[in-house]
Amino acid sequence: MDINDLGNLENSVSSLLSLAKAELEENRLQQQRDVQIEEKTKEIEAKLKPLLNQVQAMLKQYEAENIKESTGRQKLEQKAQEIREQLENAPFLAAQTVDRQLILYEERLLDEQLSEQTHQWRLALKQDLLETISEQQDFFSATDVSVALRGYTTDLKAIDALEEVVEALIDRINLLSEEGPVARLRGTHEQTLNFIYHKAMENRSRVERPSEVQPRTRHRTSEKRPNPYSQLQGKVVVFGGHDRLATAVKNRLRDSDVELVWCTAQEGLQMAQQVESHIYSADLLLIITGYASHSLTEKAMQVAQKAGKTPEMVNTTGMTRVLEAIELGLKTQLLANQFSKTA
Repeated sequence: MDINDLGNLENSVSSLLSLAKAELEENRLQQQRDVQIEEKTKEIEAKLKPLLNQVQAMLKQYEAENIKESTGRQKLEQKAQEIREQLENAPFLAAQTVDRQLILYEERLLDEQLSEQTHQWRLALKQDLLETISEQQDFFSATDVSVALRGYTTDLKAIDALEEVVEALIDRINLLSEEGPVARLRGTHEQTLNFIYHKAMENRSRVERPSEVQPRTRHRTSEKRPNPYSQLQGKVVVFGGHDRLATAVKNRLRDSDVELVWCTAQEGLQMAQQVESHIYSADLLLIITGYASHSLTEKAMQVAQKAGKTPEMVNTTGMTRVLEAIELGLKTQLLANQFSKTA
């Protein structure tokens, strides 16, 4: 094991620890969900019941004075019915509120995890760029590094490394120049990089070179910035969950090649019938049992059986486990397809 392997090991452990933190936190929040819903239900009832009592008291006065036909009375009766319906739906409204808060918290955790992975990737990028600069053996190739380097300006500025890398480039160009130190700081380091970049593009138009200089991926885990879902591809059909969960998951998968077809609990059986045809061509079928009616679950199971598909049952109302199920399911399907082709 060399120093590069140690760096990769450190990055992988850091990523796993961030993932574990998100999973444990999501599990803790799921366990607290019932208690939070009960508390939120009581809070909703505490606001609605006094309002209903006030409306009903006023209606009794109308009754006492034998006022049957009245615009005011009709509006009060409508309002009383509206409040009764809200009281009846209080547990559902409470669950929606709690689950929205859960999603927001999970999004913050995942953003923190991605931010840390991106930071580690940028540190590794700096090392890759510095090594690329030091390996150039002639003036033109050293200058040409600026073309690739310019594309990473934002990443280097984010870790306060642009100055160090640009100065290393200046030193390498001057070391290999036959005309002495021709490169120097011109304004800011970013302006200097842009100046060298334009000189490199002029050189490319005048001098035939075997290839353009690109930094090799040695310290980084991948050439592109971290995105845990960018490599995923396939068609996923989901039954259950709420609208906010569906939106959050779709946003996380927006840079992937995943086609996501979702029937939420709010959309119900009517939407399920429209989604039914997609099951036959799906690479993965998920049923979110933590937030799906019995009728919706039964419908999904029946169609899955007819299509010869085995659904993945996910008992959650949060985003982390759904994303994990999609990632694992699609990767498993991909491996199975590759194995079947080679068998």
